[in-house]
Amino acid sequence: MHTDEFSNWRSINFFSASPVWRAAFEWIDANAGSAEEGYHYDFPDPKMFARVMSYKLKDRDSARFEHHKHTIDLQYTIAGAEGIEYSPLHLLKIEGEYLQEKDFQFLHTPAKTYGRIDNHAGHFCVLWPRDAHMPQLRVDGFEHVRKLVVKIPIDLVTGTNQ
Repeated sequence: MHTDEFSNWRSINFFSASPVWRAAFEWIDANAGSAEEGYHYDFPDPKMFARVMSYKLKDRDSARFEHHKHTIDLQYTIAGAEGIEYSPLHLLKIEGEYLQEKDFQFLHTPAKTYGRIDNHAGHFCVLWPRDAHMPQLRVDGFEHVRKLVVKIPIDLVTGTNQ
């Protein structure tokens, strides 16, 4: 996992030197303010896309852990804030079926928190397939979040078929 202020992405060579990451960050820079909820925004590579969403935040006992096997989440907070709890995938137990068409699976929530970030407006985080994560968590002083997620196939970044 990586988290930072959005304005810093260009100074991180891993992101700025990669055409894939550059395309994702430049799309956010150009479109975050005007992108509408409910749309599937495509990139030149048809496997890469962005979605904008907003929702009311939840307490920990109402949220759920998830993970993705083949995609990286680049999550950017447009307005508000959102807590995202995270854990190494191998520490959690699978809950339910893996949905291949959505590259999505729920995981059981452990009794204790492993780690957490609070993503405020203007911040981003990168969640790798090994990063189990539980978004939608309440942050003091905030009830809602508006964010976008760019889904990046891991093979575009690593150059391997996953």
